[in-house]
Amino acid sequence: MRGRAALISVLGIILILSYLRVRLYGDPALSIAGNDTLSYVEASRVPLFSAEMFTGRRLLTTNLVYKIFEPESGYEIRVNGSIETTRRGYQPGFDRIVIFQLVLSLIGWGALAYSVSQTVQNSWMRVISAPLILVFAYVPQMADWDSILMSESLTFSLFALQFALLIKMVFALYKDPDANITAWALLWGVVSFFWIFLRDTNVFTALMTLAMIAALMIAPRYRKKKALIGGMVFLALVAALGLVTARNSVRTTVQISNIYKDDIFPSPGLVTVFQGMGMPPVSFHSSEFKLWLEEEGASTLFRFMLAHPGYVAAKLWRDFPDSFYEIEQTYFTARDLNPAREILFEIGDALHPEGAASFFGSALPLIGILLLASKNIEDSRPWAWLGLWLFFSAGLTLVPTILGDTWALNRHALYSTTIYRLTMWLFPVVVADIALRREPAIESAV
Repeated sequence: MRGRAALISVLGIILILSYLRVRLYGDPALSIAGNDTLSYVEASRVPLFSAEMFTGRRLLTTNLVYKIFEPESGYEIRVNGSIETTRRGYQPGFDRIVIFQLVLSLIGWGALAYSVSQTVQNSWMRVISAPLILVFAYVPQMADWDSILMSESLTFSLFALQFALLIKMVFALYKDPDANITAWALLWGVVSFFWIFLRDTNVFTALMTLAMIAALMIAPRYRKKKALIGGMVFLALVAALGLVTARNSVRTTVQISNIYKDDIFPSPGLVTVFQGMGMPPVSFHSSEFKLWLEEEGASTLFRFMLAHPGYVAAKLWRDFPDSFYEIEQTYFTARDLNPAREILFEIGDALHPEGAASFFGSALPLIGILLLASKNIEDSRPWAWLGLWLFFSAGLTLVPTILGDTWALNRHALYSTTIYRLTMWLFPVVVADIALRREPAIESAV
């Protein structure tokens, strides 16, 4: 299949699958709330240019979304699916948010499918990669979140869009270190900024990206590149803002409190250890403990984890496999969409297997890409950089999620586990594309 025909085929696939995504899931204005939805609404009502937009119960991005789309009459929660599973319904004001989430999903995943298909060189891999990515994103395991009034849909969509832009920039600089990527970099910066401020753990991806860009500076061909230096400065500032605002936020206080309540106080041995580190010998519900928790709780917990790596390792070992299960949303049913929905679920079960096998399914082909990159075979090196970025992003957001969450681990770990499930399909496509190519690699010092 020639390049032009492959391009037309890819665009056609994106349009057709995007149409089916809208058509097969019913009225896009229908939504369902969760127990957290009210907190998103309340958090968004703080003054726009106030510190509370960053340090409140919810983060900046969802605060802005809920503030922008709130009608004059306010939001009205009519259907809550957290207590028992029910059907979606029309909820005044929230229809704007779920339609926005749907549009952003179509843009983000469509851009990623197009970016990957235009980066791989083999025509058949181009045609295979686009539907693979889109079907992965448009089965109920992913698409249902567009109807749920929480942050998961925005997290997935903005990730897909920023990764699509990152692919574009990485390959442009690999082919020509002097390439002008200013416009792409600015767009990526905006998308990344709002993605980072969806979840506190996303700041670790910013720090990791900063470190990976800094590592490129070892190569002479990338030194003193203004785009890379500007990206490092941007990421450093954003990461600093994220860490400071998270440390001083209401949500962190709530999270730390839950850790003491669910992990520390039920264990007399841990209570003794923490009392030796300064925790007052009082009950969890006492006012004295609450005051200590606000002032010393977070720092004491951090010191404890540094001093007791065995506790950290045991918790990760215990909860890591569990984070890969129960990945489907449990907020609503859509029996009226059968039989198409049943078929979509069957396809989704194949593309989104539960269990930690997806971690190894991602790691093994990544090792193959890294081995190819070590020999500078074809364009394996930019793919190796991107593959490490994905793998590290998933891992660096999953570890603090496991250590910091005492409930709803599966939902809070969804971003990380979704990356592992995506890359277990994406990385083999990259390996196959490299194997099918014949052109010599670009000589590079990286």
